[in-house]
Amino acid sequence: MKKHFAITVPLTLSFFIFDQFTKWIAANSFRNPLEIFSFFRLIYRENTGIAWSLPVPSAFLIPLVIAIIVMIIHFAYKNLDFRQNMSSIVLSLILGGAIGNLYDRITLGYVIDFISVGSWPVFNLADTFLVVGIFLLIAFYGKIKKVSK
Repeated sequence: MKKHFAITVPLTLSFFIFDQFTKWIAANSFRNPLEIFSFFRLIYRENTGIAWSLPVPSAFLIPLVIAIIVMIIHFAYKNLDFRQNMSSIVLSLILGGAIGNLYDRITLGYVIDFISVGSWPVFNLADTFLVVGIFLLIAFYGKIKKVSK
């Protein structure tokens, strides 16, 4: 279990810091959209809602996100085999993304989004970390789940 913490904690912290750094760049550089390709832009947005900017009062949202983070940690420790490094990577991606957006909500009252692809809603790296982490969890679950003895 100590090996797991030695991997998961620094990796989660790295994802969180990278997310916050990119949001800082977005807040200071992308107030005017930067078009990279016709379908890909970097543009600053303040998202007070949840996924796809769905409106939810922050009085409910912050406790909800904290509860979800606790449930993710509980699920991971009950169901994932941390002798497999992929378990640490999956958990770190999900926690790094969730904590990055939670930190924004607590400190700013909104989440900074800045990546615009086609007609998809604007998102950020924390969102990407969450999606990739959940995808990897699903894709590798058979290999990283605890085996019943």
